[in-house]
Parts: sequence; structure tokens; C-alpha cells
Amino acid sequence: MAFLKGKAASSSLVHQITREYKVDVGSLRSGFVIDHEGKPLIVLNKTHGGTGRGPAVIKVDFKNALTGQKIQQRFKSGSTVEVIQLIQKDYQLLYVADKKAHLMNMETFEELELPADAIEGGESKLPFAVDGMDVIVQSLEPEPGPISWRLPNRYSYVVESVEERRAQAKGTTYCPAMISGGGMVQVPSFVKPGESIIVDTQEERYVSRTTGNDE
Repeated sequence: MAFLKGKAASSSLVHQITREYKVDVGSLRSGFVIDHEGKPLIVLNKTHGGTGRGPAVIKVDFKNALTGQKIQQRFKSGSTVEVIQLIQKDYQLLYVADKKAHLMNMETFEELELPADAIEGGESKLPFAVDGMDVIVQSLEPEPGPISWRLPNRYSYVVESVEERRAQAKGTTYCPAMISGGGMVQVPSFVKPGESIIVDTQEERYVSRTTGNDE
């Protein structure tokens, strides 16, 4: 990759070195970075299209990680692209304000600002971002440096409110619940406001109640 120069700095909080792997275009998610014609492009949005004639087309909106330029590319369904696996470091989310995520490197205590919508998975993930949570900052080293951030795969939230529903004759009844931060998930009817639950942030779904062993 011509746009990557040098080596990543050694750190106990660095999880991965930069490398590439192929994925189907249909598997791309917001926040992924691909190597397209030698350019590092950040995935912003993806839509499926087609006219009924010929192969289906997938339209992907990108932002160039080096220049900030936004572009759209079309791919035939089934096409593959090279995804760049970014260098990942542990940070703590301090807070989100004015469309900025304020983060702190827990090893150096240096603070970092990134666009709030640079969160992997897109803006729909922001309600699941809670002040003080440990997150992953993803970087292209040595430049342009940090470009996106990612929530932990699972996190413990407090249930703020539950919309009650009439019990079903069979099976578990699920109800919409608002959790700390403002995110919405479907929870079993036995879950009550004030309880803590584990949520899969990637799929935005209830996993279980929090036990004494959960953080």
C-alpha cells in the first residue's frame, strides 16, 4: 500500500498491525476502510440498486481518508474489495458534544477529538455511546492517523424505561426499552427499569441481565 509509510509505534494497547483482506462488497459496513486504486477510502453508506436488467449494483459512498473528499463508487453484486485492517488502540470515551467525540488514550492520557459520525457502524450507534466507556480508536499509521472509533462488542447498560406489551400466549414477550445513553433495544418482559443488562452493540440486541461477574 503506497499510502502507508513506516511502521506502527510499539504499544501495549496496540491490538493489530495494518494489513488487508478481501470481503464481498455487500458485507461492507460504515467505518470500514478499503484500498481502492491505491487510495484509503472510508465507507460512509451503502445502498443496493438495480433496474431489473443485468447484475445488481451496490452503490457505496466513501470519504478519502487522506484528502477528506467524498465520492461514490458502484460495484457489481458479488464483487470483492480489499479492506484495510486498521491499527487499533484502547481509548476511553469522555463525552460526545457538538458532533465531536472526545476521547482519551488511557496509556498516555492524551486527549483526541474525532467526528462523532466517524463511529464504526454509522450514526445509529451513537445512542449506545456512553460517557466513560472503553472504546477502540482505529488508525492509519503514520498518516493520517486516527480516522474512526468503535464501541465495545458488548456493554452493560441501565434500563431507563420499558414499554409494556400484552403478554403472548406462548413464548417470551419482548418490549421496547430505552437504555442509558438513549439507545433502544427489545428486552424480555421480565426486565424492569433500573436493572442492568448486557447489550450486543453491533447487532443492537439484548443479551442477558448483568450478573455480579459483569463489569
